[in-house]
This record gives sequence, structure tokens and C-alpha cells, in this order.
Amino acid sequence: MKTVSKTRERFYWDRHRVNVEKWCRECHACKAQKGPKTKTKGHLQRFNVDAPFERMALDILGPFPVSTKGNRYVLVLMDCFTKWPEAIPIPDQVALTVAEELVRSWISCYGVPMILHLDKGTNFNSALFSNFASFGKS
Repeated sequence: MKTVSKTRERFYWDRHRVNVEKWCRECHACKAQKGPKTKTKGHLQRFNVDAPFERMALDILGPFPVSTKGNRYVLVLMDCFTKWPEAIPIPDQVALTVAEELVRSWISCYGVPMILHLDKGTNFNSALFSNFASFGKS
């Protein structure tokens, strides 16, 4: 470690190395210069979308304080071509609730999208939602 060797050239005290390492870990300037330790998992990718309602992005926000109608989460839907967003309040993030609201609020109005873009959240990894997402594929 460069800092340890440079301070050792000029100073001496007990627990020198431990103190210098602690100082470097807690130093805000050192942290800012080094940058974040975590690496990004992947680069953003551009989606090729040719028509409205072909690809749809889906996510859940929350939990929020309970509304007067008993909702704690928000189901966010967006068409990737037009960037049209929809926000639907839902009481929980169970796969059945999400699938029912998706059919009621989006599919019944705009039709079935060719591609559903989801994150890897546990609410989208259930067997029900996997079957729902593959509906209409040959």
C-alpha cells in the first residue's frame, strides 16, 4: 500500500499500518478518487421496436403507505415504442393480482403485446406469471 510506505518513511507509531488502512477506508477524498467497488452487471441495450404495443415493460413500485382503497403497490406498464406509461394501484404484488390487473387495464384495451420486458423480481418468477408471459407464443 503506497500510503503506508510513504508515511512509514517519515513517521513511526504503534499500530501504524492498521491506523493508515483505517484512515484510507474512511477518507472521503480517497473513496471519491477510487470510485465504486461494484461493477455494473451489464450495459444498457437498445430495443428494436417497430410498432406501438409490440414490446411492453412492466415493473412494480412500493410498498407505499396504504391508500384509502387498500392499495400499497403500483404496477407500472409502459409501451416501449410510444413510451406511453400507465400506473395502476394494486393491494399486493402476488402474481395473480399482477396478471389480473395486466389483463384488465392493458390487454383488454390495447391487445396482447408480442414481448413482455420484466425484471427478475420474485413476483414475476412464479409459475403462473411464466405461463401468462408465454401465452400466445407458438
